[in-house]
Amino acid sequence: MQQRTQACVSCHGNEGKASAEGFYPRIAGKPEAYLFNQLIHFREGQRSHATMNYLVENLSDAYLLEIARYFSNLHPPYASPVKAQVSEKVFKRGEQLALKGDEKKDIPACVSCHGNSLTGLSPVMPGLIGLPRDYLNAQLGAWLNGQRKAAAPDCMADIVKAMSSEDLNAVTAFLSSQPVPLNARPAAQGNIKFPKQCGTHLKVNVAEASIKQAAPEPVLSAQEQRGWYVAKLGNCEGCHTQRGGQAFAGGRAVETPFGKVFAGNLTPDVKTGLGAWSADDFYRAMHEGKSRDGHYLYPAFPFTNYTQMSRGDVDDLFAYLRRLPAVENATPAAQMDFPFNLRPLMAVWRALYFKPAATVAIAPQASLQRGAYLVNGPGHCNACHTPRNRLGALQKEADLAGATIPVLNWYAPALNSDAIHGLGRYPEHQLVEVLKTGRSENNAVYGPMADVVKHSLQHYKEQDLKAMAAYLKSLPPLVAAVSPVSLVSKAAEEAVFKHGAKLYEQHCKDCHGDQGQGRAFVYPGLAGNVSVVAPTPVNPLKMVLNGGFGPSTPQHPFPYGMPPYRVSLSSEETAAVVSFIRNAWGNKAGYVSPVDVDKYRTVP
Repeated sequence: MQQRTQACVSCHGNEGKASAEGFYPRIAGKPEAYLFNQLIHFREGQRSHATMNYLVENLSDAYLLEIARYFSNLHPPYASPVKAQVSEKVFKRGEQLALKGDEKKDIPACVSCHGNSLTGLSPVMPGLIGLPRDYLNAQLGAWLNGQRKAAAPDCMADIVKAMSSEDLNAVTAFLSSQPVPLNARPAAQGNIKFPKQCGTHLKVNVAEASIKQAAPEPVLSAQEQRGWYVAKLGNCEGCHTQRGGQAFAGGRAVETPFGKVFAGNLTPDVKTGLGAWSADDFYRAMHEGKSRDGHYLYPAFPFTNYTQMSRGDVDDLFAYLRRLPAVENATPAAQMDFPFNLRPLMAVWRALYFKPAATVAIAPQASLQRGAYLVNGPGHCNACHTPRNRLGALQKEADLAGATIPVLNWYAPALNSDAIHGLGRYPEHQLVEVLKTGRSENNAVYGPMADVVKHSLQHYKEQDLKAMAAYLKSLPPLVAAVSPVSLVSKAAEEAVFKHGAKLYEQHCKDCHGDQGQGRAFVYPGLAGNVSVVAPTPVNPLKMVLNGGFGPSTPQHPFPYGMPPYRVSLSSEETAAVVSFIRNAWGNKAGYVSPVDVDKYRTVP
């Protein structure tokens, strides 16, 4: 776990004891259930922090529990507190609020919920001392403005809203100035009666601080079981489920260069979902890109691929969706820029770029035809791996030749037999392995592809993955773009590579190896890695800046994390180390400038 959680300690400090950066809290020694709940909240979007949301979004409950348990059992020494520079009057007011509260304002004392020593109560109440004042201010501010929430009744929100800005300033000044007792631990909650009822947070039983078991799946008919599998083939749940929302209930925003489209509600709710739809209505949407009322759908919904699906598969999918629990959740209207907000203009786009497929038959299992069907139909692989023109249409002449995903700005490598930028150097069994599990002997998936593995590919049948791999390997080599020409001198490049080599030795070699060979099934290799040598350096830049975890899968339930270096490495240093790995060990890719780094410094 110490190795797996490197992505955590790069911000939260060695052993989770907090770092010098005041906005990252100590997580070592906090109650296990509290840490677990917070990780779940970050994953489901109930707590908003872009880096945390990104890091944990593809991790399972089981892994989040392991991470919580690991840090809960660590107890490194606390740093000496920094006395807040405030007046004695302010300090005394903070002491009053923390130890006695303010009955007139209905503000309970902090000690009444967080323990007499303010070191927390097991299982779910965190300690309030030993935390930087910047962090305390940020969290109270998040409660105040609604960025941080808890299950109703949300007692922390009520308490913070009853406090004045002077009160908030005073209490954080007092708390951050308190020394932590030797061998401090969260106290047992026992039979303490809390002054306020605080939703489900206080209802967690010590014995129940474990993974919540999912409700049993309903018994499905043979057709509904086939439909469940088709839903996995097409990653329907991944796109049609809002973070923290009900499965398939829609509402998730799909960002495009032309505006924002929201995924529809696929549950059988009559008002807002598919409850009033017939099988013919659904097939028309999938096959022709037309909604039930006849309006044209935006191609953010990949009907250009789904038109190649058989009527049998579409009917099976519809039968499965009809079996889901109905959820009333109206889909927000698309927020498209002019003139793309004029749906009738879609008729022009369709005339140029779309023609419904003829009748489609399902190809035999484990055949190249089956692989083509999965890749080009339900799998809609070219939606990411094929470049688009200015009107958002796929460039058919560069099908699966690699592309930068619009708005997300990750590069989806070529999915053909090209030996450098495609899949040519990967044996079929390794390709099957990485699609099924998220990693192989020398590769791993991150970013948008991790989401696809989590929600879709890990559920594919083995013979279907083999058919896809065989089909992709059969495609002729084709690359959509070439590396840009460097605008600096050869001598300047060599100086950057030399600097990058030193940085690699310091930060990267222990995991990725002195020759970029990686470690089998643990850390991906960098030598010959298609993401590293891609025509654009965006993937290695995003990984160095933001880090990340691969997806939790049954074969690899606890993937290793890559630390984010956005704070510890400057743009010049990031450019140098990425330039080095793109040109070392036989790699031959473009030089990266600090300007390139600054383009992607936005939080994921």
